[in-house]
Amino acid sequence: MNASPVKPQDIAIVGAGIVGLATALTLQQDGHRVTLIDRLDPGTGTSFGNAGAISVTGIMPVAYPGIWRDVPKMLLDPDSPLMLRWPYLPRALPWLLRFLAASKPERVDAIARAMAPLVGQALTAHDALMQRNGIDGIVKRVGWLKVYPEHKIAGTRADIALAEKHGLKYDVLNADELRQLEPAIHRRYVHGVFSSNSGFVSTPLKLSQAYAAAIRHHGGTFLKDTVNNIAIGPDGSPSIATASGTRRYDRVVIAAGAFSKPFAAMVGARVPLDTERGYHLYLTLDEGQGVGRPTYFGDHGFVLAPMEDGMRLTSGVEIAGLDAPPDYRRIRRMAARARDALPGIGDRPAREWMGFRPSLPDSKPVIGPAPASDKVTLAFGHGHLGLTLSAITGRCVADLVAGRPTAVPLEPFQATRF
Repeated sequence: MNASPVKPQDIAIVGAGIVGLATALTLQQDGHRVTLIDRLDPGTGTSFGNAGAISVTGIMPVAYPGIWRDVPKMLLDPDSPLMLRWPYLPRALPWLLRFLAASKPERVDAIARAMAPLVGQALTAHDALMQRNGIDGIVKRVGWLKVYPEHKIAGTRADIALAEKHGLKYDVLNADELRQLEPAIHRRYVHGVFSSNSGFVSTPLKLSQAYAAAIRHHGGTFLKDTVNNIAIGPDGSPSIATASGTRRYDRVVIAAGAFSKPFAAMVGARVPLDTERGYHLYLTLDEGQGVGRPTYFGDHGFVLAPMEDGMRLTSGVEIAGLDAPPDYRRIRRMAARARDALPGIGDRPAREWMGFRPSLPDSKPVIGPAPASDKVTLAFGHGHLGLTLSAITGRCVADLVAGRPTAVPLEPFQATRF
C-alpha cells in the first residue's frame, strides 16, 4: 500500500463495528498504533445482523425516482417495506424531506455516479485485507440475487440501467436460468437479476471477529468504554474523554455507525444522520432445499440469506430513532410469506433481532475530514452497505491520514455537503 514511508501515529477509532474494524486494520498496514473504543464487543452491534451480502452493484439510492408517490400508501400498509412510528414523525420530518429531495432523477444519477467507484472496489478491498492477514474461507463468491414474479420486474429495470450506465453489470435471468440457479424457490418467480461477482458472508460476526483478531495480532487495543466527549486542542489534535479518563491522540476516526451524530457534532459536523431500523428472524429448514446466496424476493420486499445456523429473513425499514423498543410484528408476519416463497422453510423463528442502519437521506456515507480539524476523520452513514463498504472506507481513511491520493474521489462524501 505504501508509496512512501508514513510516520506512525496513535489513532483512536470510535466504533468497533465492521467499518471501524476494517479501518483500524488498514491503518495498521501503514504502521499506525490503533485503539478502538466501543461500549460493545467488536462486531456485535448492527454489523452482526445484516444479510451478509458484499454487493458490487448496489448504487441505487433508497430514495428512487417516484418514491414520493409510493410513500403514503406504504406508510398506511402495515406490511409494506417502510414503517414509521408516528410519534417520531416530528423528529424524522426534516430527514424525510431531504430523503424525498434526493429522489429527483438528476440527484439519483449523481448519487449513483459517486457511489459506483466506491461500490465497484468494495470486494477487492476486502480481498486485499483478508489476504494480507491470512483470513480465508469466510467470504464466498456466490453472488447476490433478486427474484420477481411476472408483474413485479418492471420496477427493477431502472436499477439495471443505472448500474450499466455507471460501468457495473447485472445478469438478467429468465425462468429456466433462474430455476437452474435456485431450484427450491416457488415457480411463480420467473425473472432474476443476478450480481454474480458479489460476495457473501454466511456469518458476518465471523468476519468482524477475524478482523478483530488480526488487529490484536498487530498490537491494536480494544477499549470497552463509553465516549463522553471529543475535544480539539489548539493545535488541532483531538482528545477523547471516556468513563475511564481522558487521552489525547494524534488522530481520531469516528466510525460509530448510527451513534455517530453527537460525536460528529463535537468536531463541527452537523449531519442529518438517522437510523433505518432493520429486523431479522432466523428460520429453520424443515424440508427440501434452501437458497444458496442472499436472495431478495421482489413481491414481498424481504431477503432470505443462508447463514451457517439457519435461514436469515431480513425485511423492511422502520423510522423510529434509536430509543424506541423493537416491534417484531411485521417481520413475524413475513415468516409465513417466506415459507410460501421458499417451500420447505420453517415459519417459526428460532431467533429475532433488531439493529440500527446509520442512514443519511442521500444514501451516501460521510467519509472525510471533520470541519473542526483535519486530524479527525469521519467514516459513518453507510446505510444498507456497511459490510459492503467497510474495507474500501478503511482504505480511503488510511489514504487521508497518509496524505496520499484516495482510492476513490471523496468530494461527494464530505460532511459539508449538507
